[in-house]
This record gives sequence, structure tokens and C-alpha cells, in this order.
Amino acid sequence: MRTIFLFLMILSTLIVAPSFGIGSSFFDKKIVQNTGKEIVLFGKFEAVIIGVVSASLLLMASIIKGIPTSLVQLNVAAILGIGVAKLGPKNIFRKTEVKKFFLMWIIAPCIAFCLSLLLIFLADCYNLL
Repeated sequence: MRTIFLFLMILSTLIVAPSFGIGSSFFDKKIVQNTGKEIVLFGKFEAVIIGVVSASLLLMASIIKGIPTSLVQLNVAAILGIGVAKLGPKNIFRKTEVKKFFLMWIIAPCIAFCLSLLLIFLADCYNLL
């Protein structure tokens, strides 16, 4: 039983890790540029803060709690934090780009849940579980 669990963990890591890498390489630059222009302008110092906060939260959530997290969402959250510190919460949360991000943060887990449910259903139908 332990070997099956270990095999599934290794297999899921081999599937999930490249997915995060591919997703962040395709969408991260566009998101950061969009948030940098539309939400708040930030310099090199703020970019270092964004990187440190994103990396710290990603490592803490995934290693300590085992929660899969999105690097892009963490980057956007860090940029929103800098925007709130610079411009105040009222000015940041009124922007349409911020509303789009929050909408995507609601939709993305729902899509992931439905996809997971579909894959579990298919695996159950073909007696793979």
C-alpha cells in the first residue's frame, strides 16, 4: 500500500510540476506586465519584494501544508499588497483589473474541481482506482 502511495506521489509530481512550469512561463510575464501597468507601477525594489513574498508563500504552502499554489496568483497578490500599501485599499479594489483577478481566482478552482471529478469518474469507470 505504501509503494502505491509513493508511486502516485511521484507520478503526480511529474505531472503537476511541469504543468506549473509551463503555465507560469506562458502566462506569468503577461500577468506581471498587465498588473504592473494597470494596477500599480513598481520599481526594482518592489519587484524584489514581490519575488521574496511569492517564493516564501509558495514554499510555505507547498512544503509545510502540502497545498498546491499558483505562482502567478501569488505574484498578483504580492503586487496587490504593494498597491494597497502605496495607493490605499479603496483605490486598488475599485480597478476593473483587480475585479478580473478576483473573478479568475473564483473560477479557476471550480474548473480544477470539475476536471478532477471527471478524471476520478473516468478512472472509476475503467477500474483504475
